Parts: sequence; C-alpha cells; structure tokens
Amino acid sequence: MMIISKPHRFALVLALLLAGPAAQAQTTLATITGSVADPTGAAIAGATVEATHLATGYRYQAVSNELGQYTLSQLREGEYEVRARAAGFKEFVVREVRLVSRDLRRIDFRLELGTVETSVEVTAGATLIETETARIGDTRGAQVFKDLPLSSRGLSDWLALSPTVGYASTTDAQRRFGGARANQWDGQLDGISFADGRGGNTIGPLMGYIESFQEVRVDIANNSAEFGPIGLVTIVSKSGSNQFHGSAFDYYVTPWFMARNPFATERPTGIRHWPGFTAGGPVRLPRLYNGVNRTFFFFSLETSRGSAAQDLLNPTVPLPDWRKGDFSATTPAVTVRDPFAGNAPFPGNRIPASRINTVSQRIQERFYPLPNFGDTRVLQSQNYRELKIRAFQPNTYWTLRIDHRFSDRIFVFGRFTWNRSRGNSFEGNLPTIGQLWNQRDTRGAVFSYTHSLRSNLLNEFRWGLAFNDNPRHGPVRGLELVRELGLVGLAPDLPDINGILKVSWSGIGLTGISQTDWRHPGYYNLTQQFQDHLSWFRGRHNFKAGAVIGRVAYKDKQAPAALFGQVWFSNRFTGHPYADFLLGIPTQAARAFPPLLIDQWRWAWAGFITDQFKFTNKLTLDIGLRYELRPSWTERENRQAIFDVGTGKIVIPNGSRAKLSPLLPRDYVEVIEAGELNLSPRRLLQTDRNNFAPRLGLAYRPWGNRTVFRGGYGIFYDTVPPGVTVAGVPFRINEPNFTNPTPLPTVVFPRVFPEAVAGPSTVSLPGATRTDLRTPYSMQWNLTLEHERWNTGFRLSYIGTNTRHGEWAYDINSPVADTRAYVDKPRLFPRYPAISYLTNGAGHQYHSLTAEAERQMASGLFFQASWVWARDIGDLERSQSPEYAYDRKRERAVWPDIPTHRITSAAVYQLPLGRGKRFGSRAGKALDAVIGGWQISGMFYYDSGQFLTPQWTGPDPTGTRYTATRTPAQVTLRPNVLRNPNFPRDQRSPVRWFDASAFEPPWPGCFGTSAKGIIYGPGSSVLHAGIYKIVAFGERVRLRWELTATNVANHPNWSNPATNISAPAQVGVVDGVGGAKYDEAGPRSFRAAVRLEW
Repeated sequence: MMIISKPHRFALVLALLLAGPAAQAQTTLATITGSVADPTGAAIAGATVEATHLATGYRYQAVSNELGQYTLSQLREGEYEVRARAAGFKEFVVREVRLVSRDLRRIDFRLELGTVETSVEVTAGATLIETETARIGDTRGAQVFKDLPLSSRGLSDWLALSPTVGYASTTDAQRRFGGARANQWDGQLDGISFADGRGGNTIGPLMGYIESFQEVRVDIANNSAEFGPIGLVTIVSKSGSNQFHGSAFDYYVTPWFMARNPFATERPTGIRHWPGFTAGGPVRLPRLYNGVNRTFFFFSLETSRGSAAQDLLNPTVPLPDWRKGDFSATTPAVTVRDPFAGNAPFPGNRIPASRINTVSQRIQERFYPLPNFGDTRVLQSQNYRELKIRAFQPNTYWTLRIDHRFSDRIFVFGRFTWNRSRGNSFEGNLPTIGQLWNQRDTRGAVFSYTHSLRSNLLNEFRWGLAFNDNPRHGPVRGLELVRELGLVGLAPDLPDINGILKVSWSGIGLTGISQTDWRHPGYYNLTQQFQDHLSWFRGRHNFKAGAVIGRVAYKDKQAPAALFGQVWFSNRFTGHPYADFLLGIPTQAARAFPPLLIDQWRWAWAGFITDQFKFTNKLTLDIGLRYELRPSWTERENRQAIFDVGTGKIVIPNGSRAKLSPLLPRDYVEVIEAGELNLSPRRLLQTDRNNFAPRLGLAYRPWGNRTVFRGGYGIFYDTVPPGVTVAGVPFRINEPNFTNPTPLPTVVFPRVFPEAVAGPSTVSLPGATRTDLRTPYSMQWNLTLEHERWNTGFRLSYIGTNTRHGEWAYDINSPVADTRAYVDKPRLFPRYPAISYLTNGAGHQYHSLTAEAERQMASGLFFQASWVWARDIGDLERSQSPEYAYDRKRERAVWPDIPTHRITSAAVYQLPLGRGKRFGSRAGKALDAVIGGWQISGMFYYDSGQFLTPQWTGPDPTGTRYTATRTPAQVTLRPNVLRNPNFPRDQRSPVRWFDASAFEPPWPGCFGTSAKGIIYGPGSSVLHAGIYKIVAFGERVRLRWELTATNVANHPNWSNPATNISAPAQVGVVDGVGGAKYDEAGPRSFRAAVRLEW
C-alpha cells in the first residue's frame, strides 16, 4: 500500500476540490508512455527511462513497474532524447523525439543483453499517427506557420485548413468543430481559456499574431474527460532556451501587389507594414546570475502599421428622378397614389415638390449620393461604387514569457500578453456617413507550477486570465442629427452620444441608413481561471484527476438600435416605397430609451477523473467521467428580469423594486420579486446540477505501432449557461414597434413615434424563460483507422455528432395562423405584445467522413491534404425562433454553413539545389548563394458552398405578428416554392445565381411552403502560394526573403447572393467576392517580407 505524506495528501485533495467560463481549460503538456522488455518480450521492472529536453536541458525520469510499463508526464513541447537503462542490458537511446502540445507518444523499448556502457541508438522524429487515444486532432509548429503562405499574421487561415473545422455563418469568431454547434468549442493560450464566456466567441486578437506561438493544436472529436468542449484550439507560447535566439522582420503590402475587386472601379491604394522582432534565451545577469539550464525568457513584439485596409462601398441608391418625386419612368410601372387624397393618383405619376416632406428631403441630401455606376436611369443593384482607404490604423501586440526550473522536480513559468488594435471601417456602405471609431484592448496572462511529487505522482497548478474591452461608435452625433432633421416623438432625456436615425427599405433593395451603435464599455470581459490536476501512474493505469474554477465578469453599455429613431418604408401607402419616404410616411417606426450599464458575473466549476488503462500492449482504453456546474449570471445592480408565464407577471430579483423605471405603466403589467415564486433570489433561474459527462475511447494496435484502430464516445455540455433579460424592461423602458395604420397614417415626419400623453402606455416584456432549463449537450462518436508509411500518416475517420436539449425560443403569445387580423384573434395574454419564451428541445444530427494524409517535414517535403464529406440536419440554433411558434418541425433542414464537400491541402517543398542537396551539392559559395536556399509552398481550399434560404418581405399574411392596429405588421418569411430554384452549374452567374421566379409570396393565412437551405450558394476555390529564399551567414544567422500570394489565380469566389424575392433588383444577385467564409478568397494580393533570424 502506498503511503502519501501530508503535503502530498493536501495536493491530492486540492486537485479534487478545486473546481471556468470555461471550466474546461487544462494542461498543454505532453506525455511519453510505453513498455520496457527484454529480447524475449518479457517485461523488465525497475528500468530507468529518462527524457531530456534538448533546448533547456530539463530532465524527466520514470521507472518501469512490475509490468514493464512506464509513463513520463508533464513534458514541455519540443525535441527530446529518451534513454532506457537496466542492469545487464545495453542502454537504448531514442533521438529526435519531437513532442507537440498534449502529445501522447508511445515508445516501446526492447533492450538487448550487454553492459550499460554500450548503447543502441535509433531516430524517432515527430508523431505521425495517434496510437493511444480516440481523439482526432491536428498540430502545427512555428516553422510551418512561417513556411505556409498565410495571408494574415493570425491563425484564421490555418484553422481553415483543419478538417471539419467550419465557420458559423460568416463570422470567424464562431466556429464549428466536428459538427459541434458554435457554443461547444474553446480557445486556450497556454492552457487558459480566452473565450469571452458569453457563448461561441473568443477574444480574437489573442490569437491574431503568430510570432509568439510555438505551436497550435486543434482537437475536433472526442476529447478526454480532462477537457470540456468538443472543439479545442490549444496555443502554446514560445519559451527561451540555452541558446540565444531572435528575429527581426517586416511584412509589406502595397497597392501594386493587389488585383482589382471586380465590383470596384479601381485598384486599391495604400500601404501596410507588419514589423516586429523576437528575442529569447537564458536569463543572464552579469556577475549576479547565470540562468543556463534553469531560467529562460522570451519576448516578442508585433505591430501593424499603414493604410492598406480598404472598404469597397457599393450601395444601391435612389435614382435622380425619384429624388425629385418623378416616378413616371419606373419599371415595372407603378401608379403612385396620394393617401391624403383618398388614394387618388398623383398627376403624371409625379409628386409635386411642395408635397415632398422637408425631413425626407434633408435625409436624402445628407446621406444618399447620386448613382455613378451602370445605367443611372434604371434602378440597378449597386449603382454606386467607391473604394475607400481607411486612415492609419496602428496595432500592437507583445508577449513576455519567463520559465524557471527550481529542480528536476519543480518547474514554473509565467506569461503576459498585451494587445491594442484598431479597425476604423467606413460605416453603412455609404460614403456620406464616415468612419467607425473602434478600439480593442486585450490582455492575457498565465502562471504555471508543475511539481513531480514522486516518480509516479505529478501535480500541476495553473492560474490565468483573459481580458477584452472594445468601445466603439459611429461618426454621426445623434442629438446633432435630431436637431438638424427636426425630429420629434423620441424618448425624453436622450444622451449626447453618437447615433443616427436608421432607415430601412423593403421591396426595392435600397441600401438603408445605419451606423454602429455607441458602446462604452464595449463587450468588456475578464475571465479568470484556477486549475489543478494530479497524475498518478500505477500498474497498467494512468490516472488523472483535477478540477477548474473560473469566474467571468462582463460589462456592457450599448445604445439600443432605435435610440435616435428607426423607421421602415414599404409601398403600403403610395404604392412605391420611395414615394412613401418622400411623403414622410413610415410603415413601421420605433424608438428606444437610454441604455443602462450591464455589470454581470458568473462562476463555474468542473472536475474530472480519467484512467488510461493499458489493457494489453496492443489495446489501450481511455475511460473518464467529467462533472460540470455552471450557474447562470448575477447582475451587480440586480437589474435582471423574466416574464413568468404562469402568473402573467414580470419577475425581478429580491430587493430591486426601487430600481424600476418611473416610466413603467404600472396598470399595464404587474412586477413581483423572485421570492414570491421561490425562484433564485438574484439569478432567477435554477442551476442544472445533472451535468455528468462520461467519455470512453479505445486504441487498438494489432500489428505494432504503425497501424491503429481507434474509436470513442462522449457527452459534451454547452460551455455557457443561459441568461435572462438584463438592464431592460422593467428597469429601462422598451416599447414594441409601431405599425402605421391604413388608410390614414398617424406618424408622419418629423414625428417618428406616436405621441403619448403621460409616457408609454405599452411596453415590450422581458423574455420568458423556462426556469428549470436543462444544459444542452451533445453526444459524439467516432471510428478511425490510421496507418503510417513512407514518412506519412494516413487517416480515415467517421464522426457523428448530435445535440439534445438545445435551447430555442418562440412567441408564446402568438395566435394561430389564419386569415383573421392579429387583433381579432384570441391570445394567451391579450393585453401584451409578443413574448419570447426560451425552452429546451432543439437539436441536430451531423455525420462526416474524412480522409487525410500528412507528412511531417522529411527530405525537404511537408504536406497535408484532406477531404471531408459531411451533412448536418437540424432545426434551430441556440435561442433561434421558428417562423410559426407552434411548428418547430418546419425548421428542420440541412444546416446552412456545413458544406457537403470540403477539400484542404498545404505543402512546403525545399528545392533540392545547392550545397548538401541533390543537385549542385558541390557548388561554390557564389553559385550556392544563387541556386541554394529556395523553398516554395502552397495552400488550397475548396468547399461546395452553403445552403441558402429564400425570403419574402411584406404585410404579415398569417396574422401572427404583433401589431396594435388592424394593419398587418411588416414581416420577413419564407415564400412559397413552385419548383427547384437552382440553375444548372453552367447557367449560374453573379447577376442571376438562382431562379427567383421559382418562388411566390405566401398565401393569405399561410406560411410559405419553402424549406430552409434549398438554394445552393457559391462554392469557394482558393490557391495561395509562396516563394522563399534563405541565405545563411555561418551556422546561426539566416536572412530570409519571401513573396506570398493569396488567391494567386485571382479566381472569383462569389459571396452569397441576395435571397429576398421582395427586392427584384437585388434578388439572385451577387454583390461581392471573398466567398461565404473568411478564407481570404477575395481578389489576388501579394505580400513581401524579409526576416533576419539568429
């Protein structure tokens, strides 16, 4: 029986009791495991196995047990030399063992009889196939990042190469791993999560610069119980070594390197540099301290300077005749009528100048330029083109890391990262608005303490944080614009901040008037984590137990969209949307009240235990259980609220009644405190305490370590709990949109909202939430065959993922769909507008087959290639709502952002020319300087396109959308489908991608018959390429020049076409390039760089 001392017992208890936003962050360290046997295959007990980290001299030791099994755990990434020694046997040495983050490497020793003074040596290299676990992942080191033609200085391009890693819709902040939903992945920097804690997003700039990254690992399927989410991006920072190394570099882009966007009239201008430097080595203080083999530092500085960023403004603007009220030449012909004269037609289809509303006149003169592209007499999509170059945008990113070894048993390191970035894009796709002010500050830090308590008992503790703040605002000042236009009917006491009257259109495809809403603080996140885990090796078992405790703080203060008014125009009153605008008659109107500060936090705990059981030398079982506890959010001022469906009342935290808005109409809705319904006094929602996640994996090696069959199954819970309405009604008033009644409107410019005598008489209600919500979870399973041959690893994988208890929301106050008016139908709460009710029940099912081949750099060649065949079918994403509240099954369809086919590949080839190469090996110095040191690389990406959904906008035909009058609300729904809308591939073009005539508006009383995702979007096909020249000055100094090209063939990768059939000038039209995803699929661009490395 093993006796553990008091300090060791304390460490074990700490590991089991400590329990983040992500309570999922864990170790980034690697493991070597295997067996030691004699020439007959009999186990050798008591053999010493030692691994030496060559860069730092760190040594790790283990002793084989009675079964000959050994495990070396908590190993840093890098190159090792591994030795096995036993009395009466020759020493066995394995050189060039290259470990990556979270690597689990198997090395079996077969010792030969002899003396320990003699040795047997072999070379290992990098891991080519996974032989010990069921997980599926992909790892890349710093050299690959330098050698591939990445178009950015971040990881987005490289993640696009990872099989089954996709993008949620069109944002690179939310990703899908192995079919997982956007809320089921995490990014970690040195084992500490840099997720924002709000769901599906990361603090992106922390992975936006690669010089400080030693390697990146992507896990896409069946992580062990040590890790919480399905998808995991693990970044390991660089550290110093016993030799001083560094680099200085500059990456450079000019307009001469850029191709013209096919939708622009000119090539972009402006330049941009990405200068920086790195330095690392042992810490040396002359005459005071020598840190060789003990203390190391690494520092990197990366910047971005210049004005090469551009915005192609291509709005659709009103025609010159329209601006004067002349609709006589409109095609198709429309009769413009006067709603204030009994709908009599305007003579000659012209609105007299005296009838044009002065506010409308000021709006069109202030915000809409005249068309300058195409036939300006006929409305065409994107009839204005202008390329805008952004002002100087400096970005800075630096990292400092310190590593120290107290002894061979105790290691520590710490890292701090600082970033400030700016992205001042032109707002609203209109040249008359101006540039966004946008500053983002991010920080990251980590401290790690690793202690080898005994040869078979190791402990690691980590603390870390990630921080983000992103204040921003548009250029237009809200109160100044209100005074300039003379608007009335807005909320009282408007703040003097940036804002704009927002104008939207339906039926003609005009570009609306909008800008980014004022925000300060902006999406402020502070994530902290404490984690500890213990590794214990006994017999055939490798046990791990650990836990994470995390806290997320979130602050935000954002102006609501309608703070300075929001209006929508259709053809409801005159027969033409722009004629409605000229008369100043909006179809719908909205206003909003000043924002309140949101100040929330939440805690999360997780604990796990795993056993990697070496059942035989050929079969390894990975068994684990994870438990997660994630209570919902708490707000500092207790300004949270839900609508309780059972009582028909608003529920607020205990003691917060005094903070209700004085404008709340008390006779309209009653407010009660949580204690009256036995709800959580501050959070309002119950905590799901049943989040047990078993994990099971196996790896079977029937013919040695070159072929392995792997499989696994696991349950994975969403990483972020649900929230409730915060800093809204009843603490800040929010009113439902107003629908202007017909035939005589009551809201006409300069009024933008109906006048109320004593404040609002109707308010929107906070969301209703099922208070005992279950945490959504996914089940994932995979089967994999891997084989190693020709220095190449081959993998064939099947992955299945489904989600259960997914969150979705529906209008619980919606009437049934029929031809009656909304106000004539019975509803659950007749006095109230729409009430969104959040509950469980949504889900999806994902299947994929993946074939991969990967060769680590050998004989001057590296390559990776993969093909994914996938399909994902589901109904609703988190908190999405169905068109018809009482028929969620109508939403079940192929998921839009998982393409059927996806091919990715990357390659680096060192040309065999010059000294030491196949050709020119005897070249002199002069000739070698010319022909030697050349390298080429490429990246290729293809996907078959997204599945798009048609839309129609018009008066609600179903009578299910809220309106206070008998005039139907303006809605956007799916239309009726008459036939297959997809043209054959050779008939699709940017001006007519699909057959818009295959759809018609929904019939009265009915929703449309079209399903989601029935239109095939454009695919992407992108080839990036690079050429590099390396000149060596001695053994330690190298100068490298490179030229890389994105989309080197300048292949046009069209963005998704417009799908709203109510805008005939735009429907089916592609208005941009770049593909459906951010994979740098836009026009060709070149970048030059020079690097000095030592």
